[in-house]
Amino acid sequence: MKQDKSIINIKPVRIEKRPAFTLAGVSAVTTNKAEQLGNGKIGALFERFFTENIGEQLGVNICEAGYYGCYFHYQQEDKGPYEMMLSVQVVDDAVVQNLEGIQTYTVPEATYAVFVTEKGSIAEKVPQTWAAIWEWQKLPENRRTFTGDFEYYAGDIDPANGQVEIYIAME
Repeated sequence: MKQDKSIINIKPVRIEKRPAFTLAGVSAVTTNKAEQLGNGKIGALFERFFTENIGEQLGVNICEAGYYGCYFHYQQEDKGPYEMMLSVQVVDDAVVQNLEGIQTYTVPEATYAVFVTEKGSIAEKVPQTWAAIWEWQKLPENRRTFTGDFEYYAGDIDPANGQVEIYIAME
C-alpha cells in the first residue's frame, strides 16, 4: 500500500474523554495481517452492513446518524486477532436482542487520541491513516489501552470523497 508522505508524521487532532456507549451491528474476528494480505473480513462486513440495511433494522433505537467501525477483544494488542464490528450507536442493548445476527458491544469510557483521515476515498484513506497510527503508537509516550478503538463515519459521508475520525483509546 502506498502511503502518503503527509500522514507519516501523523498527530491526533485532539484528545477527548468519552463516556461508555453501546453499539449494535455485525462483527467478525480478523487480524491486521489477514487484512493487509487481502484475506480479511472487514470489506465483507461493510458489504453485509449496507446490503442487509443493518442500520434500518435498528430504526428508532439509533442515537445518531452515522456509523462506527469498532475494534475490540484484542489479543496480543494489534499483532493478533481482534473483533471488528460495523455498527450504529443505540440507546440500549436490550432493544436489539431479538434481531438475528445483530450483536452489541459497550465501548468502555476512555480517553482517546482522535485522528482524522485526509479527504478522499475512504477505502484508501482509512487504511493509510491506520498505517500511520501504527507508526505513531511506537513512540513510548503514545500508549494504547486496546480496550476499544473506533472509526466514526458521519451519516452524510461521501465514500468517494469523505473524511473519517479514528478514536484510539489511550492510557
